[in-house]
Amino acid sequence: MLLDATQGGVKEVLAMKQLMAVMLVLILAAPAFGAEMRAFKMRDDFGAASLCDCALQYYYYIPCPTYTWFWAFSGFDPGDVWGVWFRVGDISMGGHETCDPVNCHALEQFRILDFSGYGTVYPGLWTIRFDVYCCDEDGCPVGPSLWTSGPWETHYAWNYIPVDPPLSICECSVDPGPPPSGPRILIACTKIGMNGGYPAWGLDNISTHLETGCEMIDLSGRPALYPRPYVSHYATIHSGYYGPDFMYCPALSVGDGRDTTRDLSQFGAIELAWTIYLICSGPSATEPSTWGNIKAMYR
Repeated sequence: MLLDATQGGVKEVLAMKQLMAVMLVLILAAPAFGAEMRAFKMRDDFGAASLCDCALQYYYYIPCPTYTWFWAFSGFDPGDVWGVWFRVGDISMGGHETCDPVNCHALEQFRILDFSGYGTVYPGLWTIRFDVYCCDEDGCPVGPSLWTSGPWETHYAWNYIPVDPPLSICECSVDPGPPPSGPRILIACTKIGMNGGYPAWGLDNISTHLETGCEMIDLSGRPALYPRPYVSHYATIHSGYYGPDFMYCPALSVGDGRDTTRDLSQFGAIELAWTIYLICSGPSATEPSTWGNIKAMYR
């Protein structure tokens, strides 16, 4: 009887562990997986960027009236990968001019938003590493890393990550040309430090603006549409959680902190507050021209 009872207890424990494992997988696989989020209000870092030729970002910057709301997203485990993919030639949401897909093929630097900033206080615990990849139309990496930052410690608020010397992303072009056009790259961040609580990634915020009665107009002058991706200026979400060692591809979308739906149909998915800065050193016409006219110069 004692043996039978022990075996029954073991079976119950195993069954409970299996149930917990299944629940964990379902939570992680859901678009709005569990993590801690806090709302912060911050100005854009105007005037701090280098004199780049163009910039591209996908997150909303909604002046309210001179600041915008962001979500701080924490719960970062060693080995986890977060990232944003960009296609040169897309219309920026952040008020920047559209980057020329034929000429803007050199990555000079990028900017990220971290609301913890403990890396500079406790180096080694919150260390991260950035990598740049060519990517496909789903934002999944294609081929090996083109550039790596090595171990990096962030500070609070806006961080500018230099790419020195500037990295040619011509090989990532969607149209090989000639001339090559529309490079598509993924900037990925991997957690390599021992403590998983940081960074606290800054993502854009839709619900707090609505709650506080702000006008839903992005700095670019375009309406800040929601919920994403159901209503969007783009057909897809560019930011997300790739899991440990790119377990998820496409990346899992992150939901607005106040969205209570499993399919993010209330406020939608949000984007990491990351911006890339490009150098445009290709040929230029002496008068206004379309991208098709510029391509014709090579034929």
